[in-house]
Amino acid sequence: MKKITLILTTLFIAILANAQAPRYALFEEFTQASCPPCAVQNPPFEANILEPNPATVRQISYHTSWPGYDPMYNYNTSQNDARVNYYSVTGVPDAFLMGTDENSPASFTQADVDNIVSQTSPLKIRVTDVDNGSDHTVTIAVESWGVPPAGSNWKLRTVIIERNVTYATPPGTNGETYFPNVMRKMLPGTSGDPVTFAAEGGSVSFSYSYTEDALWNMDEIGVVAFVQDDDTKAIENCGASFDADAALAEPAVLTHAGYIGTSSSFDITASNYGSGIENFSFNLTNDAPGDWISNFVVNAITYTSSATVSLDANAAITATINVTPGSTPAIGAYTLTITSLDNPAQDPVTQTVYVFRGITDLVVNAPGTQGDGTGVKTEDWDANYVNGLVNAGSTTSSVIDGSIAERASGENSLTDVEHIYYNVGWSFPAFTDSWITQLESLMNSGVNLFIAGQDIGWDVWTDAAAGGHATIMQQDFYTNYLFSEWIADGGSTNSTLTAVAADPIFGSLGTLPITHYYGGTYFYPDEIAPVGIGTAIFNYASTTRVGGVRADNGTFKVVYVAPGLEMLSAANSDKVMKATYDWFHGITGVQDINTAMYSVGNNYPNPSDEVTYIPVEGLKGINTLTITNTIGQVMMTVDVDATTSLLSVNTSQFAEGIYHYYLMGDEKTTSHTFQVIH
Repeated sequence: MKKITLILTTLFIAILANAQAPRYALFEEFTQASCPPCAVQNPPFEANILEPNPATVRQISYHTSWPGYDPMYNYNTSQNDARVNYYSVTGVPDAFLMGTDENSPASFTQADVDNIVSQTSPLKIRVTDVDNGSDHTVTIAVESWGVPPAGSNWKLRTVIIERNVTYATPPGTNGETYFPNVMRKMLPGTSGDPVTFAAEGGSVSFSYSYTEDALWNMDEIGVVAFVQDDDTKAIENCGASFDADAALAEPAVLTHAGYIGTSSSFDITASNYGSGIENFSFNLTNDAPGDWISNFVVNAITYTSSATVSLDANAAITATINVTPGSTPAIGAYTLTITSLDNPAQDPVTQTVYVFRGITDLVVNAPGTQGDGTGVKTEDWDANYVNGLVNAGSTTSSVIDGSIAERASGENSLTDVEHIYYNVGWSFPAFTDSWITQLESLMNSGVNLFIAGQDIGWDVWTDAAAGGHATIMQQDFYTNYLFSEWIADGGSTNSTLTAVAADPIFGSLGTLPITHYYGGTYFYPDEIAPVGIGTAIFNYASTTRVGGVRADNGTFKVVYVAPGLEMLSAANSDKVMKATYDWFHGITGVQDINTAMYSVGNNYPNPSDEVTYIPVEGLKGINTLTITNTIGQVMMTVDVDATTSLLSVNTSQFAEGIYHYYLMGDEKTTSHTFQVIH
């Protein structure tokens, strides 16, 4: 292959004001198709690191000669071996982040990625791959956007990868059939080329050629280049032939609480890190109901769904997404996608924002992955929660990922939410301290919590050295908010949940068989006990071992079921969800339901501006109408006598938002909800 090195001294026409380039997080992973631990470690790494970060993470997989057969190693034995020796790798799976941070693949977290990306870099590495037919020309430009890093032993390494390799049957003995970002060839070799960085504002260029191989899927071929200090093995930055010139910065606020007829706006910075003026397609998509309205604004022009925008090199503009909710309750997810029209081989970049409107019952999927290391996420079994709420009669429920729920809580976007159903199942970690901080704030404001999962207690009370995620904050939450004590890790004898017959909420549910949802090996329904005001609601089989606790401290209600709902049949998980929903919503018996039906009706108009009317009937004696906001603060109380059939409420005195009302006499009616808009 022919290589040409050219030093360019011409200054860039424009460099971003911060004189820093975006920094990619580069993982070099060592793996093998016959390595059993690799089959455990790789899926969560792919699910937690690669999939959520397509615009900021780059990966190269080197396949080793041990412990068994691997055709990806056999394809290029010498260069795979060379990288194994470079890092002194002695076992797989193993991974290096930016050359120096070594860990098992599944041990890396989003925080590790965020730490690298937040640093930026004085170097921009620009990679182009030109298809000349059967031959390709690869050009690498190492641009000095800032003062270059010190050191005298920097090397440029260029790697041809096959981004997605899939076999119909496992090529080795560990069962894996999918292998991402497989190293096919390094140019000009594993040693790379020495590189002397240009002064700030200049660049150094390298050119290589390679020939297509019939064994490659050329639709999946990409080129990754990185600069590495051979003295320390530290990688300063990397670039790829599929890197997007466009970039979308995460907005300062990712979520909003929405109101009918009121627009919520998100400002997103879109940049062109390309070397020249470039045309981009901007597209806005959403999953919101049909009565919601949205658009985006670029350069003072409003677009409903798509636009073509030209950006100068290193220029940035603001794209503003506007969302106006309709009357249908929902969580609207709005995704802005930018695609280069001039360089279609580049990956698109996306940014999603969220508007929460009218959702009172929120299913939150824990952000961890299944405990067996397969990378399966909790969203794969949230149907028990979603269907359970629908079957319970909810018309204002939805589901969201835990990381978005945490962000939304911190941004005060969950103002309509009254009840959270936290789907942990068998995933780790059950909590993070930051999520607990938000949960405690929500619960202290009156939000009820349902939580279920077979190893929650074990995880909270087991130190990291033994595989758990114990923290003082988690343990305090477990004791003082779940009102529970962890007794023991469960086993095969905990095969059924039996409702405590004396319990007025769950006592009629009888016996609920627990299935081996995760296989016979992974069956750990925790044994727990009530603490303080906690009350046992389920025992295991006919024993005194407790499998469920509930509590009501006057501010919030909590239900904690030790097995995950996915471990029950659909019919039985529906029963648990229905009993929880009714209790959370104040429907606890026939008398309460009848009172709610015959004493107070739904107000109209709803939403209202100046006045709303509430029909009542069948009153006995003096009753009190109470109106509260979403955090339980009393906004108004009015005495209502027995002759009243219609109440008129002046809503002009209330701020826009969601309110609840009920009557209290001999019995308390169920709470009704109305909205005020002005």
